[in-house]
Amino acid sequence: MLRFRLLLLMVAIGLAALVGSSPFMGPSLNRRQVVVFSAPTLYELAVEAGRQLGGGVGVISVGSVAAARQVQLGRVPDVVISVDSELVRFLKGYRRVESLGGFRLVLVCRDQVNLSDLRGVRFGLADPNTAPIGYRAIAALYWLSVTRNAIDVNELERSLSIRFDPSTDGGEVVMGLESFSARGNFLSRDDLAGAFLLLENNAVDCIFAHSPFVVSRRLEGRYRVTEMPEDLTFLRDPPMRFVAVTELGRIEVRRFEAVVISFSEFGDSYVQALMSLDRTKFGLVG
Repeated sequence: MLRFRLLLLMVAIGLAALVGSSPFMGPSLNRRQVVVFSAPTLYELAVEAGRQLGGGVGVISVGSVAAARQVQLGRVPDVVISVDSELVRFLKGYRRVESLGGFRLVLVCRDQVNLSDLRGVRFGLADPNTAPIGYRAIAALYWLSVTRNAIDVNELERSLSIRFDPSTDGGEVVMGLESFSARGNFLSRDDLAGAFLLLENNAVDCIFAHSPFVVSRRLEGRYRVTEMPEDLTFLRDPPMRFVAVTELGRIEVRRFEAVVISFSEFGDSYVQALMSLDRTKFGLVG
């Protein structure tokens, strides 16, 4: 929680620097600049949309969960660009929501890794309480365990201080992630960028990432980027119902879908400019 409070403080400082001495308590039609909270992996897309609009846009890189927290606290921008559509239900007061497309889960490793045997592999994970990729990675590890015996479920629970509660028919699993912490073959950081630093510094062998991150960091050719099996891409809803119980609340883990959310008339204009762009070059599809 201390890390998350520090993250919120850093975002608040960034907001203060952006809007000067004016109180930032919500959209104002008198403000000239459009304020955009953008997921870090879609930052370049957000900036390009600002150019398309003709300028007057301030883009702040904010993780999707942290952005939702900021809105809940009353620090409402004109626009939020999130990599997880599931977080929309935690927000109120928005005017418009548009899908930016789906994307795929991938495994990024220093060397080739066999997905059928992940025992002994050192993983870097994003904290599921502060990053959507975190609870998706844990869902993927669970699915690889029960369908391919690639890793031991009990080891996951012990090493990550989490719990899996599958239904009797095997169609659903509730993942208790509120007490998440990593040990053993797992290291964690607050977000995907932090997990990637672990990989860059050779502290771990692999991280779970997604296609926009691979594109934004130009990872192809530098690392082994392994496509997940079709049942684990998250391009579509997973084959069983995953429910992540996080500090933010209960989240049904469905397909990867990025969204843009407008909270003002200025935001509506920005969304219109964003939707006119070719988003495939940023790793988004459909």
